[in-house]
Amino acid sequence: MRWLALFLVLLCTGCAAPQFVAQVGVRHTIDTPFAGKRFAFQRAPEQTQSLLQQNVEAQVGSALSQQGLRLAERDQDADWLVALDYGVDDGKAVTRQVPVWGTVGYSVYYQRISTGQGVVLVPSYFPETGVVGSVPVTDTVYTRFLNVDIYDRQPLQQGDFAKRYEGRASNQSDQQDFDPALPWLIRALFQSFPGFSGTTREVRFDLPKK
Repeated sequence: MRWLALFLVLLCTGCAAPQFVAQVGVRHTIDTPFAGKRFAFQRAPEQTQSLLQQNVEAQVGSALSQQGLRLAERDQDADWLVALDYGVDDGKAVTRQVPVWGTVGYSVYYQRISTGQGVVLVPSYFPETGVVGSVPVTDTVYTRFLNVDIYDRQPLQQGDFAKRYEGRASNQSDQQDFDPALPWLIRALFQSFPGFSGTTREVRFDLPKK
């Protein structure tokens, strides 16, 4: 039975779908219907000639459109200005303890063998496997992130406080590539928009099996 239980655990572990796990935090003052509002993207100087910026804008713009917002043709026609910040950090070394499996004991099975002098019980010994220790393993973990800030255009141009929304989505991975994470970060951030202000939550998505 012990061997069967171990086999089932390993089988379930192998069948588990890989997941994308994101931490999402939002803070906003959006308390009125916003469907139909027009938005435009506000770019930092280094973002104006960035192909990655264009890609992020296209995907975030699609997500905003699905929320009922409309992309303005000109900045001066927009109700809201959307600022984007995104990227991957330099990574952080994280040490974890990995269990070491080995023999922790033996179970005995007795086989009945008939002989000319009667029945003899012959013992057979089978090793029992378990955790006998652990070893430290160090990995580099990268944080991939997407920050979305939304401002009221008119108060912003007048120099007044104008921020209406700030959303943060991040994911930790052993992969440093940002592009594969972008659609999932957007999906996590806009799963509930604008969301409950002042909250942080964990969002999980099953990834397609390769």
